[in-house]
Amino acid sequence: MAQLRVRLDERNDLLALVAHELRNPLHALSLQVSVARLSAESHGDTDTVNRIGKAQTTLQRYVHRVTVLLDLLSYEGRDYPANRQQIDLARALGDILEALTPEAQFRNVRIAYEAPPEPCHAVLDVLVLEQIVDNLMLNAFKHAACTCVTVSLRCENGWVDIDIRDDGRGIEKNDQERIFSKFVVAENSGRGPGTGLGLWIVRRLSLVLGGSVSLASTPGRGSTFTLRIPLSQPVPNATT
Repeated sequence: MAQLRVRLDERNDLLALVAHELRNPLHALSLQVSVARLSAESHGDTDTVNRIGKAQTTLQRYVHRVTVLLDLLSYEGRDYPANRQQIDLARALGDILEALTPEAQFRNVRIAYEAPPEPCHAVLDVLVLEQIVDNLMLNAFKHAACTCVTVSLRCENGWVDIDIRDDGRGIEKNDQERIFSKFVVAENSGRGPGTGLGLWIVRRLSLVLGGSVSLASTPGRGSTFTLRIPLSQPVPNATT
């Protein structure tokens, strides 16, 4: 057990080092992309400006991913420094899924979105929500061997439920809890080994939002991950 603890600590240290070393070049790349966009704007090249704008959005998401990973290694669960604000959850979730569309198209996966017709207002950190949904969607794209991922939003009785359901291979029962642990990948993962961090990040960040994430899956019949969070979350007192 002591040796296992040492190995996990070594992995954490290496992970923090890699994340830190990635953040600086990503920021430098962001600056270069911004300069390229300004140049395209000065020449009136609208098509290039739009393409660079999409690249900027993707790059910003990955910069945020690295930052979140570093923060999660530094903070414990609910102590993560969330930036809560009131948002229209249906619209925010739609924007997150739209940003994931190119990745889905590249992998020949269709995204379906089901949301209530009325606005669903919630107080939460939208970047944390984006990170959770990104990880769950990419997990389906990469490992589920699916053709469609359906995202359903429900808001009732002070709670939000977001279901992310795929039509893929499903997850064996003995893997359904362990895949939320750090560095663990399901044995029947369809695209080979991954880092084993995505679902660990999802569970940690669900706690940040005051909620939880659960999984229902039957091998051969797909999987459904459900994020359940309160519509309104108290903002914790600042720590010194």
